[in-house]
Amino acid sequence: MKLSFNLKLSQSLKLTPLLQQSIKFLQASQAELNDLVEEYLAENLFLEEDGNESKNHIDKYKNNVNNTSISQNYNIFENQIKNQTLKEYLIENISILSFTDRNQVIFSFLIDYIDDNGYLSENLEKIREEIPYDPLVDLKEIEILLKLIQNASLPGIGARNLTECLNLQLDIIKDNPRIIKIAKIISNKYLGLLASANLKQLKNKIDCEENELKNAIEIIKKLNPKPGLTFQKIENTNYISADVTVKKVNGDWVVELNNEQFFKVKINSDYENILLDKNKSNLKDQFQEAKWLVKNLQQRSISILRVSRSIIERQIDFLEKDESYIKPLTLKDIAFELELHESTISRITSNKYISTPHGIFELKYFFGSSIKTKDKENLSSKAILSKIKNIIDNESKNHPYSDEQLCLLLKQQGVNIARRTITKYREILRILPSSKRKII
Repeated sequence: MKLSFNLKLSQSLKLTPLLQQSIKFLQASQAELNDLVEEYLAENLFLEEDGNESKNHIDKYKNNVNNTSISQNYNIFENQIKNQTLKEYLIENISILSFTDRNQVIFSFLIDYIDDNGYLSENLEKIREEIPYDPLVDLKEIEILLKLIQNASLPGIGARNLTECLNLQLDIIKDNPRIIKIAKIISNKYLGLLASANLKQLKNKIDCEENELKNAIEIIKKLNPKPGLTFQKIENTNYISADVTVKKVNGDWVVELNNEQFFKVKINSDYENILLDKNKSNLKDQFQEAKWLVKNLQQRSISILRVSRSIIERQIDFLEKDESYIKPLTLKDIAFELELHESTISRITSNKYISTPHGIFELKYFFGSSIKTKDKENLSSKAILSKIKNIIDNESKNHPYSDEQLCLLLKQQGVNIARRTITKYREILRILPSSKRKII
């Protein structure tokens, strides 16, 4: 047998502990971040709250610094909060399996695109374009890994639509195969009839017995159409605190961080001196972790402020007037200006709130699609929602506007959109059709 040496070049992406922590901090809300920081403060001896005295804690450590019971293997990334988010749950579930670096990157993108309801919020082709491999990864490869997420998670997580979500849950029910088959037929073809409670037509379409139909419907009603909400964090308070505030100062709109909302930590200088004296490797590791945390908290604040300012610069008309003047904006617009990736902007704007003269809004609220007016100007979908709401709020309660009439009224304002789009926007606003809004 002939032996030979081969030289092979390959590219791979690996997330360093510093980058992992940075991503985790970026996508956390302020309440979640405070919980995380409290855990780090309790576990890492080199951290202390900025401005708080920690003399007792220092003395306690000095008395025990030579104690061999101090953990030699503390890992800040194994420190999980019990009150998990959906993303934390998915990462924890997938991390127990062994994958190549390539698959780990694909998983990270798929997980990032699973929304709070548990649905994959973007099509696979778009996700494929986002994954930084050249040539692009194969769609079949992404589909296989998505299927793995679906099978390894709470049933319904990772679905691309309601039908797939319900089917994933029906797949795990092994009893009454005939009833499950009927339930799947309803899920695949007749959810509209089910929603309108048209049971007679539903029975004729499926060709089944009445008791079979009722049993199938009962099973569907017990399924969870939004399985991701199971992992919503329970906040310590029932109100939202803004991360940033925009206000007018000397005629200019100024964006500022709400510093009182941010947990401030610093490196304890006394501990640093102990480290230099003792020269222990496990203490060096903890000291490095502490420096990472301080740096990432500072970077998070800077990133939120930069993104907030960039958004507000484009929304002056909204600040001066109202929501109907929101300008169309995409993640790509902000990412291009700040030279960041779109996924980074998405993380920064999720669960971060800004206080404005018109109320508190999530930063992500300002992103959305656009529609051209008759004057060839782009109008934000948020602005159209606001216009529809304003019209309905001021309509006659005895003669509410139909979707067709709303369409004509918007056309008079220069907004030319189809009636079915009006219906979709009205449903987004959770406003009933005119026949159910009428007060006799």
